[in-house]
Amino acid sequence: MINEPRTYRRSPVQYILVMVVLVLVGISILPTFPRDSYIILLPFVLVIGIAFASTLYSMTQKTTISDDGISVQSIFGEKSLRWGEISRVSGRGHGIKLHNFDGDVTVAPSSQLPGYEEVVEWIGIKRPDLFNPQEYSEMKQSAFTPVILAVFVLVLVGILIAAGVLSFYNSDRLDTLLPLAFIIFILAVVFASTFFFRPQSLTLEGRSLRVKYLLNEKTLLTDEIASVDLRYSQSRNGKNYFVQLTQTDKKKIKISGLSPSLPIVYLVLKNWHGKNTGTSWQK
Repeated sequence: MINEPRTYRRSPVQYILVMVVLVLVGISILPTFPRDSYIILLPFVLVIGIAFASTLYSMTQKTTISDDGISVQSIFGEKSLRWGEISRVSGRGHGIKLHNFDGDVTVAPSSQLPGYEEVVEWIGIKRPDLFNPQEYSEMKQSAFTPVILAVFVLVLVGILIAAGVLSFYNSDRLDTLLPLAFIIFILAVVFASTFFFRPQSLTLEGRSLRVKYLLNEKTLLTDEIASVDLRYSQSRNGKNYFVQLTQTDKKKIKISGLSPSLPIVYLVLKNWHGKNTGTSWQK
């Protein structure tokens, strides 16, 4: 039970700091342009304007959770749904969308807001029926993920081969190309290993979970899983969420990139684990 509405938003201090940075950048760069070259200023003003609008939009986003329902608000307005009005869920990546029965209202909490993992948790608590393990018995890797990864690795390998050819015909540049080739090789290995060792699909069969990798698979029983958690790592581009399965022997499995979306995968696994172990899913 939620005693009082909970609101999740960014701190106003972040907004002020970003605005100060934009103003300082503008003040420092503006004098470098000739006064009569207004055309040169247009791209600069456009970039600053886009950055300002993007910051304003992200800083006005907020999500409110209560016992009655959920609402999201931004500079473009507010959308809300009562818990009983939600008929289905959808999503992509780290996002989750809640749809009403008529299909004319969609509530989508921002995944970059502080406390987003708690918002996802409350959605699962209030409407666990939307995350039926029988409905989502198989969750697979998105088809675009391996394609994008393969293209990226091929590009890196191509650059590596080109660097090797150049060094073969121009030995004077070998000292310059070797560090670049080494960095590219490491990047290719890291990205390839990420794909090889990341779960490609999950299949729920009663009390068992089959985790399939690219080259092998393993089956876990609910009793072998101690907890199912939604975690994230912080990067320059924001939060990168993943589902973490902690086994009773302390081994951990990280899951990401599966369809339909990470929050849905998490809530389905949480629901499945809770039903089969008899653990209460309450805050």
